[in-house]
Parts: sequence; structure tokens; C-alpha cells
Amino acid sequence: MVMAAASLLCLTIASLPSHGWAQSDSADSNPSIAQQIADSDLQPVNSTKALRSSEQSVVRVLVVYRGYGGVPLDTVGMGSGFVVAPGYIVTNYHVIQVPPEASSADIYIVPHKDSGASYQPVQLVKPWVEGDLALLAAPGLKIPPLKLYLTPYKNERVVSMGYPDVTDHLLNRSGTALLEPADAYVTQGSIALFASTNPDGSRVETLFHTAPINHGNSGGPLLNECGQVVGVNTWTAPSTMSAGGNLDISAGQFVATHVSALNTFLSSAGVSPGLVSAPCYAKSEDEIVKDDALSRVLAAAAEAQVQRLAEQKKAEADRATLERLQLGAMIVLSGLVLVLIGLIIRREILHRAEIHRKEHGAPTAFSDETPSESPKPGKTKPVRAERVRTDHLEKVRTAITSRVKHPIPWGWIFLAAVIIIAVATFLIKDHDIYRRLTKPKVAAPVAAAAAVHMVCAIDKAASSNPLSDAGPVEFDFDAIHACVNDRTPYEPQANGTLLRFTTGDANPVAARMELAADATTFIRYEYRMEPAQYAAFKGQMSALGSFRCSAHADQGALTALADNLARVRGLSQTYLTMAPETKTVWRCAPQTGQG
Repeated sequence: MVMAAASLLCLTIASLPSHGWAQSDSADSNPSIAQQIADSDLQPVNSTKALRSSEQSVVRVLVVYRGYGGVPLDTVGMGSGFVVAPGYIVTNYHVIQVPPEASSADIYIVPHKDSGASYQPVQLVKPWVEGDLALLAAPGLKIPPLKLYLTPYKNERVVSMGYPDVTDHLLNRSGTALLEPADAYVTQGSIALFASTNPDGSRVETLFHTAPINHGNSGGPLLNECGQVVGVNTWTAPSTMSAGGNLDISAGQFVATHVSALNTFLSSAGVSPGLVSAPCYAKSEDEIVKDDALSRVLAAAAEAQVQRLAEQKKAEADRATLERLQLGAMIVLSGLVLVLIGLIIRREILHRAEIHRKEHGAPTAFSDETPSESPKPGKTKPVRAERVRTDHLEKVRTAITSRVKHPIPWGWIFLAAVIIIAVATFLIKDHDIYRRLTKPKVAAPVAAAAAVHMVCAIDKAASSNPLSDAGPVEFDFDAIHACVNDRTPYEPQANGTLLRFTTGDANPVAARMELAADATTFIRYEYRMEPAQYAAFKGQMSALGSFRCSAHADQGALTALADNLARVRGLSQTYLTMAPETKTVWRCAPQTGQG
């Protein structure tokens, strides 16, 4: 019987499916989510590095005019250019064009200060008067050329690079100082319009954009965010004179010769520039850092989700296996109980039969205890004889029962008890499977988004020429979203500060506001601008639009806000190149006693 029960238990366990344990490796066969996210084909170009590298290929073009007799004239022509092929530079034709009062001109280029080259003379190879382009040869020039992207699109973000006259004027650069390598002036904007003619009326493809240029930018490149040429800056709208009468201020319309026209011109001159066909997918270094951090968080979350699902599947399979084991154990336990009951009953029957067989005349559980002979009426046996017979029967019973084994099978009962205890322990044990299936989810950390009310007072010692009407300031500050009063956004900077630009309504004044990351310091710089320049600046700021911040904004709104703030910063830094008129510093602290 015991062997049969053990065989039944083994058969039950052997019949259970074994695939439950095999599923534990299923998650290992899945490709890493982090590797998918980090696919190099999907990574953007670092526009900060790409544009920094491209800037080294931008040169200043200087033209020394000579009068009749070879005497240098007092006036000097200035513009910009860029390397398009080894030893070749492109600029505007009007930059190197000889005026009527001169008989000839000497052309020089001054490379960027990081290129490692110095100024050198160049020769005109081919002009294109209608397209206002000129190809210059610079033998021995070791500056790498820029590549051309032939299919720019509307609203594409672009960058103008060059050496505008107004910058040299403000920095007091003139004479031989212009022969010293310097940084290029960089502005940002986007493509606004494509046209099939240029402002001179010639049938030349052009594009309008919003990356500010001034006189001296002529011939410089218009680049996309990957540092690839999409145009040659050539025209600005009719300018107005500044209040001082000595500076030309652009009216906000900027025009470049389309890169396709440039490519046609170079091909006609036998020059083969580097061409790029893949669209530009680029982000600034700050954006990439933020995206990388977000990607790592998303990858970790995705990997954790995959692992959790794999563990859940394995736990479910293990639970099914456990339930089958429990069912098998219950069946075996029930069988053992039945076997035990049967053994006890059988042993009792055999025991009673043995007693009945050996005690011939003794009463048993299956016979009446009626004496075989009844005393006849009238005859009474002697009392002594009856007593002797009774004593004899009692001795017989004692002898028989002493020779028959006790009917209770203690060994079987002990074995059954051990099995029952083992099975019961298995059934009621707190298995790890249930803990895995019912493991409580860890609540996602919720950042404390409550705004802190800040109270600020002017730090007169740190304020140079502060605002005359400045006083104490109070505001609600949300550090997580860089948001003031639940509507005014600030842009986080690499140095940890928060930045915002704005314009005034009544006066031609623009402001740059800096806020410490913990809002304990607030600085406001104000810049007074010329009316025409201010009007152009404010018009472009209005075109960019104004976004509000909120602690409840979704990811799409946050991305749009970050992009808007970056555009506003780029535009503002283009215009606000002068020294600030005022600087006011506030020191702030959280208001005490908040609930």
C-alpha cells in the first residue's frame, strides 16, 4: 500500500508541465531597450560643436583699393567669406568690386582666430555679377571647407556668421587691427521665404531669413544647425540711420543667395564642393544633455518594466505548477487516509476473527452471550461447581487474549501522521510565488512642486546704477519648472542660473533677468536701444511668441517652451551686445510662516 501511494505521488509530480521554469530566461532573449534608444542612426548632430567647427572656415575679406598711379586709397572694402573647397573661398561680388574712383584692388582674407592660419592675399578666379558671387583662390590655405546642403526648407533654423562693420566699430577695431584673426559674429533665426529673384531683379534663387546680418556680413555663410551651407548672405532691407548718424541699423529683412545657385556657380568654375543629401537632425549641446538624461530614465524604466513582466510571467507559471503540486499532494493525502482507514478496519476484523476462532465457546462481538444450557426448572446445580466453571472460562479468555497482538497499527498511524504533517506544511507554507505576484508597487517619486513665496530686498552694494524706482519684490517660485508666479518661464543655463529676456512697452529698453537656481538672488540688467533697432528687435520677439509656464504642463508643452526660450535667448544675445544701462540686484529669501 505504501509503495502504491509513493508511486501515485511520483506519477502526479511527473505529470506536471515543466515549461514553468523554462520561462525564466525569456526576458534574456529580448534586446536591450537602452541599446535601442541609443541607436547611433537616431542620434542628433551636436549643433553646438558642429557650428563651432564650421565657424573656423569663415574668413574676413579685406579689399585695399588703389588709385591711379598705384597709391592706396583711404577707404577699405570689408566683407565676409567662407571656404568651399581646398584653396577656394566664396564671397559676394560687391565686396571685391573695384569702385570708379579706384583703378585696382588688393584682396586679403583674415581667417578665424581658431583656424591656426594668418591673413594672406588671394586672387579673383571668377565673378558672377548677376548672382553677386565671386570665387577667390587662396593657394596653400589649410582651412577645411564647408559642405553644402542643397534642399533647405521653410522654418528651418539657421545661423548667420561673418564680420559685420558695426561690431568692429563698437570694439574700436580699425587699421592693422583688422588683419588680426578674430571670432566671427554669430546670429540665429529661421528661413522665412523662398524667392526666384534677388532684390536686384536678377533671376537668381534666394531665401529670406531672420538671422540678423549687417554690412560686413556680405559674403558670409548662412548655415543650418549641422553647420552646412544653405545660402550666402548678400542683402539687408534698406537701412535707417541711427540717432548718432554714424551706424547703419538693419530694418529686419535679411536675404541670402540660395545654396543651389551657389552650387551652380561653383560647377561653372570647375570647383566641386562637398554636398550633403541627408536632412539635418541636430540639437544643441544643452538639449542633448537633457535628452540623454531623459533617455537614460526612459531606458531604465523600460528595462524595469520588461524585467517586471518577465518575473510576473515566471511567477504565474510557478504558481500554476504549485497548484498542480498541491492538487497532487491532496490526492495522495486522501489516498493515504483511505488506506489507513482500510488497514485499521481490516486489522480489527482479523483480530476479532482470531479471538472467535480460539475461544470456542466464548462470546464475541458477532455472537450472543446466551449460555448453551439453561438450568432446568426444578434442578439447581451446586454453587461450587458453577463458580469453578466461571473461573475456568476466565482463565481461558485471559490466555487467548494474551497470545493475540493488539489490533491498533501504531507503525502505520505514525507513518500516516508524518506524511499528513509534511503535506499540510507544504500546503499552508507562505510561498515566495505569492509574494512575487502580490509585491506592492513602489510609488513613483513625486517631486514637491509647491511654489515657494520669495521676498526680496535690493542689495545696493551689489547694484551698479540700479533702477531709480526699484523697491522690494515678492513672487512665487517653482524651482522644478523654473516658473515664477505660475506663468513666467525662465530658461535654465549650464552654470545653474535661470535666464529670461523681455522688452518694455513705453521706452526702447530691453531687459535681461537672471535668477539663481534657488531664487535667492535676482538680477535685472536693462539695455537702452536705438528706436529703429529696438523696433526691429521687438518685432522679431513678437514673431517668436510668448509661452507661459505651468506646473501642470505636459511633455509636449515643456518641449515647445524650451524651444521658444532658446530662440528668444539667441535673438536677444544678437541685439543686446552693448553694455547695460542699469544693473539692479535683489537678495531673496523664502517667506517664513507659510502653511
